Amino acid sequence: MTQHHNMSSIKASVVIPTLNSAKTLESCLVSIKNNNTRYEYEIIVVDAGSSDETKEIASRYADKILDGVPSRVNRNKGIEIAKGNIICFTDSDCTVPPTWIEQLVNKLLELNKKDKKIIGVGGPNYPVSKTGSLISLAIARTIRSPLISFRARNVTMTKQAEETLHNPPINSAYFKKMLQEVGGFSEQYNVGEDLGLDASLGEKGYRLFYIPDISVYHQHRTNFNRFVRQMYSFGKARIRVGKRFKKFLRWYHFGPLILCIMTFSPLIFIPFLMALTNAGYVAIQERNIKLFFFILLFTMSFYVVYGAGEIVALVRGN
Repeated sequence: MTQHHNMSSIKASVVIPTLNSAKTLESCLVSIKNNNTRYEYEIIVVDAGSSDETKEIASRYADKILDGVPSRVNRNKGIEIAKGNIICFTDSDCTVPPTWIEQLVNKLLELNKKDKKIIGVGGPNYPVSKTGSLISLAIARTIRSPLISFRARNVTMTKQAEETLHNPPINSAYFKKMLQEVGGFSEQYNVGEDLGLDASLGEKGYRLFYIPDISVYHQHRTNFNRFVRQMYSFGKARIRVGKRFKKFLRWYHFGPLILCIMTFSPLIFIPFLMALTNAGYVAIQERNIKLFFFILLFTMSFYVVYGAGEIVALVRGN
């Protein structure tokens, strides 16, 4: 499908889903408002029915606000009302650098000019800073470890630009036309809708690229219960989407499942030694002994709950 782009005709829409996001949303929106770019852009906040001050904060910065949109369809509703021909995505607990929109749009146009099948780009996300809570830092460092991530693209960052199967919508951009062509994000999933989207684009022959120089800063979960629930959901989502799209399920994705089973067997020493190694490595890097105990806990918890999510999805199929 041939596309021709006139720079003056390029417009970007930034879509941000929210739900009780008052604690982080203002810094997110301010960072987007402060972007320096030649491209005309708008900010769209799609709220799932917040009961805090999320909508009040959004009204001060966003160009468009949708209210009461269920979480599984929120990004799709944002795409529907977007006037931009390029849609940029980030989350309400992220902040973006001043050149974020410019970089995403430039790189997407540059790659698409070389190959019209390249219709999406994305980049890494990093912990907000060391000024956050110890738990937030521990979670961020835990899930970025090779002993944890099992090559999940949203946390395993590489130093070179490369083609990828998936760019999480925490930091990505796509041509709107192609998003609409495949029906947007997969609304059958509560979690994993972004995996479903990129898998559908891949089935159409479209290509995505990961660009390490385009980054955002992410405020991770700040309590243990939320971390556990999220990892369990991610485990289920990996299997559900992988059953439908085989490219999204590789042998190494079963690592947490195997370690989960080992945790409740005489082989528990294997995941425990991996967790000890992970905790020790990070504690030394950060020069913070308190992190050791948090990361040991989060690492073992990840193996159990992410693996349990995978098992449930394999057995029940939902």
